[in-house]
Amino acid sequence: MTCVHRVLNPAAGVQVTAGLCALAVMTKAPRAGQVKTRLSPPLTPEEAAALNTCFLRDTAAAIAMTAAEGLAHGVGVYTPAGEESAYKLILPTDFYLLPQRGDRFGERLINAADDLLRVGFDSLCLIDSDSPTVPRAAYSRAAQLLSEPGDRIVLGPSDDGGYYLIGLKQLPTAVFDQIDWSTEHVAEQTIER
Repeated sequence: MTCVHRVLNPAAGVQVTAGLCALAVMTKAPRAGQVKTRLSPPLTPEEAAALNTCFLRDTAAAIAMTAAEGLAHGVGVYTPAGEESAYKLILPTDFYLLPQRGDRFGERLINAADDLLRVGFDSLCLIDSDSPTVPRAAYSRAAQLLSEPGDRIVLGPSDDGGYYLIGLKQLPTAVFDQIDWSTEHVAEQTIER
């Protein structure tokens, strides 16, 4: 299967239209036994991968509707490298793909933000792939806030103490330092930084 999405290469410099916010969903290729492993059991690995695919499609649809407003563009920030074709029937064809770099989750977030700014986005929102019910208006509002003058960080807190979205205009790496990832303290620790 071939890749239908444009894969961004941060080493190549600016590759996107100026003035846009990257609405970037952090994702793993939906392979059985590789995603949503905490749900197996009760789900089979295949069912967990199918659920992951549904979550990605729903999130991508909301992102695509926001991108159609003109302030943003959808991006799948994916892992593992080489799995670009896995997104052919999941993400809209106008989405860009960007490979994740790094071992730890915080490192992957820092690198994704840095890479999105390097390819020319004016701002970015890193979006989780576990919140398919976030309304399109939340992404639209985040992109709008980031288009305004001045430095800012936008945070979309989730019920579990984390966040479904973090929006940035520059790379303050301290925002991702010393965070207890996958705990109820993530949003609180991020705000403290």
